[in-house]
Amino acid sequence: MHTTMTTIIEMSINDKRMTKSKEDYLKAILELSACNDLIHSNEIAEKLNITRASVSRMLGILNNSGYITKKKYGTVDLTDKGRKFAEQVQKRHDLIRYFLTDVLSVSNETADLDACRMEHAISKETVDKLHNKLESLIDCTKLHKCETQRTEV
Repeated sequence: MHTTMTTIIEMSINDKRMTKSKEDYLKAILELSACNDLIHSNEIAEKLNITRASVSRMLGILNNSGYITKKKYGTVDLTDKGRKFAEQVQKRHDLIRYFLTDVLSVSNETADLDACRMEHAISKETVDKLHNKLESLIDCTKLHKCETQRTEV
């Protein structure tokens, strides 16, 4: 599991065109897809608390970059490439959140907000070291559950 996570994280960090905003959109689409197979731009706008016009512009960029497929006035789907990036961002978020709540005893609300900020800025080296340190400190089954929690929903 660690090798797969490391490979995906490396892929995202090495893609200089991937921005915080794009990662937020991909993660939002991933989260919405856990509840519904048909995702519309208005749902993304609501989840991210932004205008539908902004969503439309970004979906065009993500579509042209191969991260999503979008039908005009229709549904949005993650491509394999988009799903891998979204899952990678979600795994970084979950790893950071786990560290903040279970190691540092930060409140859930604060940990979520901080993890959302940190997931975009953390380096591959830091993610790897955090992952390894957590594995050495805690019950590995909890950590691996944290890593796969979102993808199993």
